[in-house]
Amino acid sequence: MTEETKPLPTIVWNEKEYKQEDLTDTQKYLFAHLLDIQKKEQNAKFAMDQVLAMKEVFSAKLEKEMEIRKE
Repeated sequence: MTEETKPLPTIVWNEKEYKQEDLTDTQKYLFAHLLDIQKKEQNAKFAMDQVLAMKEVFSAKLEKEMEIRKE
């Protein structure tokens, strides 16, 4: 029984497809860094959305409390 190896997925960079096996180790390394950085960027944006939503909630609560104080 022979084991079939599946080809590695292609990498898309600047709208061009590249076979991973055709890339140098340095190119693979740099691409891996970029993927990781993109994930971190997405996570940072996600976290910022949460922070901004929390800011709105606390601002609204403060506004309500300030209105109560004026009465």
